Amino acid sequence: MGSAPSTSGRDDEVTLIELIHLARPHILLRDKEIQHWLDRLERRHDELTQLVEHRLTTDPRNAPELAAVLWRFWWQRGHMAEGRQFLERAVAIDHPDREQVLKGLGTIAFRQGDPEVAEQAFLDRLELVQQETDRRKLADAFADLARMALRRGDFPAVRSYAERGYEAAAGLGPEAIGAPLHLRAAAARMEGRLDEARALYLESRALSERLGNLASVAGEDHNLFYVALHSGDRAEAEHRFRSSSQWIFAADDAYLRPYAMLDAGILALNDGDLERACQLVSAAQRIFDETGAIPDPDDRVELDHAVASLRDKLSDRFDGLWAAGRALNFEDARTLATRST
Repeated sequence: MGSAPSTSGRDDEVTLIELIHLARPHILLRDKEIQHWLDRLERRHDELTQLVEHRLTTDPRNAPELAAVLWRFWWQRGHMAEGRQFLERAVAIDHPDREQVLKGLGTIAFRQGDPEVAEQAFLDRLELVQQETDRRKLADAFADLARMALRRGDFPAVRSYAERGYEAAAGLGPEAIGAPLHLRAAAARMEGRLDEARALYLESRALSERLGNLASVAGEDHNLFYVALHSGDRAEAEHRFRSSSQWIFAADDAYLRPYAMLDAGILALNDGDLERACQLVSAAQRIFDETGAIPDPDDRVELDHAVASLRDKLSDRFDGLWAAGRALNFEDARTLATRST
């Protein structure tokens, strides 16, 4: 017979649950304090893992409320495989937070390149939120389905879902239109409508800055980097790269880290610095591999084009430089990425 949890063990669980409850509004609303709360959760990562496992085993009725908060932590701090197995267990439990667990499962599966699981989770979530009166959740659910359509290359469906998201968000605060706006910009970028993409990304960036969502600001600077580069504006591209990578590396954002490496490599490729470009693109690919993530659809195109171009230009030197890039530790790769050009 197993022994009962110690008093100190129960006290530790209470403290951790209080931490999650305090973090919840900042993480779910992605306000300007989110990085602070993600940092606090990261410092207790091992204990949180034990807590969620214990609750799923002994108190499954209340476990989904933990997963509903922690999924963004698992995603953005590079714990996706761990988070997904918890979410797959929690999603089977009937709970008021099930729609948020479905969003977490769909997001992580999407980032891991599992479109079947991701789309089913997003569709199940849409069915739930359509039964509620929270139009913010409905707008967000349509945006997630727009994201799935973007990965399929179905641009009319992207625009259709994004417009339904706009309709759901009508009359709400500006944060409600953020995700549909971003997806409209991404579709325009992938279709080559660069002026439209730039205008939409700038609008999305300004909205994120006003809301204090600095990760999204950095993400839109990353996107504006490619719009500028493909428009032939080298100076603007470097400005956007510096702006995004500075925040990404300072915040140590695990999700955005490989994108900063990729951007540095593609800027070097554009400048003809082939050896540096190859090592940085390789380092970016290694980080994607290590975290079990795949690039977003628009960035997948950039990555594949860069690899093909480097193979062609470097010829028999490619394999050695690619191996050298994969062997770089993170600090050396970051130094190479941020070196002045």
